[in-house]
Amino acid sequence: MAVGGYFFSINNNSRRQIAAVKPQKQDVAPGGNKAILTLGDGSTIVLNGAKIGKLARQGNIVIKKAADGQISYRDVVVDFHPSKNIIYNTAATPQGGQYQFILADGTKVWLNASSSIKYPVVFNGNERRVELTGEAYFEVAHNAKKPFKVISNGQTVEVLGTHFNINAYNDEQAVKTTLLEGSVKVSAGKVSNIIKPGQQARFDHGLIDVMNVDADEVVAWKNGFFFLKTIIFRK
Repeated sequence: MAVGGYFFSINNNSRRQIAAVKPQKQDVAPGGNKAILTLGDGSTIVLNGAKIGKLARQGNIVIKKAADGQISYRDVVVDFHPSKNIIYNTAATPQGGQYQFILADGTKVWLNASSSIKYPVVFNGNERRVELTGEAYFEVAHNAKKPFKVISNGQTVEVLGTHFNINAYNDEQAVKTTLLEGSVKVSAGKVSNIIKPGQQARFDHGLIDVMNVDADEVVAWKNGFFFLKTIIFRK
């Protein structure tokens, strides 16, 4: 009887301890419009905390924030003698952050989480050139006289006006360029390839491979969705 009472007491205490331990919720916070804009003079603007309206002026360009959070660059003065000094801004998003920009030429950029893009305030010269780290979706304003170039991890994407997505995170093995509309030339050194809508160019170790992909899956993040794929293993 004594031995039975002892084990009953231990079992009862264990149940109380298990009941006392309550599961803790560890909900992941949803992503949102979060980014920091670094101007050419080194000053920074936290975009998600900035007020709607004018944020800054750089030369003839005014940077504005719309009611939906979108950032745009607009000419306020017609300048027939543009400055030769190019001013670059850099926009960067944290983990769980995204942001949308309209560049001075009208090109729309959706910047994904943990990404950054460096771009001139005004596209002078004979090309439009930006630098990307991470992932971004581009809707490039057409301009046959000024090709749009995206530089990312040793790769250059050149277009005249089109819709495409670039995944160029530093911890990814390959840089992936996916075309949704138009035509894109992907080049790295002496290697280049032109892809069609629905194709993806993967640049890895000096080689560019082209394959067909599901474009909707690639740009699901831009539309606010997670794309989950179910894999079934059978014996």
